[in-house]
Amino acid sequence: MKSFKYIALAVMAAGLASCDDEKQLTLNADQGHMLETITLHVSPTLPLAVGMDSTITWTVGPEDATNKNVIFSSDNEEVATVDQDGTIHARDIGRAIITVYGEIGFPVFDASATVIVNVIPEIIKATEINLTNTTPAGEDGKIYVSDELQMAAEILPADHTYDRLIWSTSDPELATVDENGLVTCLAMGDVTVYATATDKSGVRGSYSFHINRMVDAERVEVAPLDESLCINQGSVALDVTYYPADATVGSVTWTSDDEMVATVYRGVVTPRGFGSANITATCSATGESTTIQVVVENGLYIWNARNQWAGWICSDDKAPEVRGDEVWRIHFPPSESADSKWRRDIKMDVSNNNMFTMASERPVMAMKCTIQKGGDNTWDVRDSGNPHDKAGFDLPDGTRLIMIDLTAKFAEWATTTHDFNLWQLKVADIPHDNVDPAQAYYDVYWIRTFKTADEAKAFATAEAQ
Repeated sequence: MKSFKYIALAVMAAGLASCDDEKQLTLNADQGHMLETITLHVSPTLPLAVGMDSTITWTVGPEDATNKNVIFSSDNEEVATVDQDGTIHARDIGRAIITVYGEIGFPVFDASATVIVNVIPEIIKATEINLTNTTPAGEDGKIYVSDELQMAAEILPADHTYDRLIWSTSDPELATVDENGLVTCLAMGDVTVYATATDKSGVRGSYSFHINRMVDAERVEVAPLDESLCINQGSVALDVTYYPADATVGSVTWTSDDEMVATVYRGVVTPRGFGSANITATCSATGESTTIQVVVENGLYIWNARNQWAGWICSDDKAPEVRGDEVWRIHFPPSESADSKWRRDIKMDVSNNNMFTMASERPVMAMKCTIQKGGDNTWDVRDSGNPHDKAGFDLPDGTRLIMIDLTAKFAEWATTTHDFNLWQLKVADIPHDNVDPAQAYYDVYWIRTFKTADEAKAFATAEAQ
């Protein structure tokens, strides 16, 4: 907690002698503000050639810290040493961790930062840097004041050593660029963005463009969303109409009245949590505004090709997996003989520190798949007991629906949400002869939550007709 960042220096000294009953503790000493942050201005991993030196820079906070001095150390001085001015000396091939921490402070709360130094035989320098703008232009293909452009850099050769670039523009009054290549257009004119290699090669890439004047929006209309948002299906672009039609997008300010539920940037809404939020678009020039409500449906999760089944993993890496445009194809590890059985589970990437929250409004999770019959094709969910339908549910298109229904468990728990540190589908003990070795895989179409098991069956059946 922040309160631990403040110390009374005189109190510390007095505390060392507190065992002496005649010593008086003084509580009105001046407060000293400890360092809270140390930021190293270097990539997390720093490659250096043997015999090479590199001086890194850093900043600390807060501004009113009593002592801003820092101490550098190396965990492997045979590989790399470091001076107290931040100069790193590469000694021998290998890996060393350079740590910087405050000169004074409590060990538990002391600010610190690290950089990994990889000492390699030689540095492969950049020979060319190609810059492209990855932000699509408007319908007219022009760039306007207030626009933001995300630059991407291709560094050649492909096996170059340093990825870090120094970004700049030809005129900071026209456009600025941050350390990640995000350009902000400030005024009309011609401007060039530069990305310079940090390997002392002198190679620099450039991207030039013209910034047009801002056309102020006088009024804006936002169409209401027809459906609720799903928390794990990514951002949604609202249907926005500007008046006049050539108004600059950046002339409208967007706000959300509950950013714990949804955030908004230039008409694109990103769900953050369950609930509802009001999204407002305001014309900066006229003050005219419009508001719509967005709802992130409680307990609704959908994993499919759109989000590439993000958050799900295979139980091992012994065979390939392919996340395609329609299905997630999961191959079985080889089964050597008729006496052996096929197995490969999938599971959520969760743990005690990263729990999955299920809501009582949607207590059923179902998966549409093509799992061979036989064996143990069931959900394995911590705390759930065993409310599984091991037989699954065959669909009209030849696929299967496998479900777990926690309705009774939520009633037993008497709660509206429950956190899980284990959630997996067991695809185990499938008899050898049930699987064609030439097609030793199963496909996952989607995984999603439902209000009831009947709703899940009806949804999957209608889709499979």
